Amino acid sequence: MTTDNSHAAGPAALGFYYQSFFALKTLMGVTGDDGAVAIESADDVELSDNGQTLLFQLKHSLQSAPAALTISSRGLWRTLKAWIDVLPRLSLSETQFHMVTVAPVSRGSVLEVLGDKKADRKALVDALVKEAERVVAERKAAKEVKAPMPHADRAKGCAAFLKLSPEARLNLMRRARIQGGALPIDRMEESIAGMLTLIKPADRGEVARRLIEWWDRQVVYALCAKRPKFMSRSELQEQITMLIADIEQDRLTADFEVMAPPEEYEPDGMLTRQVHLVEGKGVDLSRAIRNEWMARQQRSKWINERPGMAGVIAAYDRVLKLYWSDEHDELVESCEEVEDAEKRRKGLDLLRWTHKDAPGKVRPIAPGFDAPYYIRGSYQVLAIDREVGWHPHFAALLADKPS
Repeated sequence: MTTDNSHAAGPAALGFYYQSFFALKTLMGVTGDDGAVAIESADDVELSDNGQTLLFQLKHSLQSAPAALTISSRGLWRTLKAWIDVLPRLSLSETQFHMVTVAPVSRGSVLEVLGDKKADRKALVDALVKEAERVVAERKAAKEVKAPMPHADRAKGCAAFLKLSPEARLNLMRRARIQGGALPIDRMEESIAGMLTLIKPADRGEVARRLIEWWDRQVVYALCAKRPKFMSRSELQEQITMLIADIEQDRLTADFEVMAPPEEYEPDGMLTRQVHLVEGKGVDLSRAIRNEWMARQQRSKWINERPGMAGVIAAYDRVLKLYWSDEHDELVESCEEVEDAEKRRKGLDLLRWTHKDAPGKVRPIAPGFDAPYYIRGSYQVLAIDREVGWHPHFAALLADKPS
């Protein structure tokens, strides 16, 4: 996988992210039940389907008119080097090699035969050998006169190709394909949405967006060995089915259930004051901070995507406060004649009630949404605004004090 400017972080990052988009789009086009893809395995993208292994080398560019691919292109020889390197680990008869580039193949180039799996490859192999020999010869001549050696960007590919036997060169090219003019990354999401033909056109964009978000997590988990490296067609189909159901039923999704606040996250000081007021332990504070961040992020995401959710969230906050007030009123009444230490202990029990008991007692914000972090964290959001609290006299104790 290459980009036009290998020294720029932006194009390099887009080039890698292009692999994720391409893998998803490729798996969506597979019809076999055993289809599965992996990223950065034997190649940029590796597809296993119907007993065949398909390896994809991707060449991405956002240039409006990228240079056409020719027999002397750097990307071609780097691709050949990558394929030759993995040959010892593969069964050639069960493997196909694909070079996918957003650039077109030069019109009239001998490379055009790689667009037709039935076309004879002998002339192509001869042309590749001739080009490789030219590169090697020019580098040797430059070395002899101590001049700068040319073609450093494709020398390794040329040398590796020449080391293959004539039969191995021809067999490799018989298993090779080139796809020129592939879609660039800024058109991939739209293309993926267009493949969701079983969904109403109005919903395809939303399903595609959510599908890509889910897919990105799977890619990261696979690269971190937190899940199998191959992502299967069956799990992709299951996720698409779930997303369709969510859209059709207008269900809310739990987007932050397995996420944690960034290390640099600083909670609102009032949250900390509320916990300290009832002498909460370290676990109480860390739990409150985590759930507050998750709930706040979820609320923001919902409102950004569906502005009407602001009213739903506000109404649900009133429900949360109603359940809390029943517990807090009882707490206040039971603490009329007890010492401060007992008030703090009972207040701590109320704080822990929001984490342990409230998610099972308070109805969810919407049918089908049962992620407990939203209730737990929303109580912390309300505590920051001092609309709820844990100590029986929290309002007086926290009045006019900076957070």
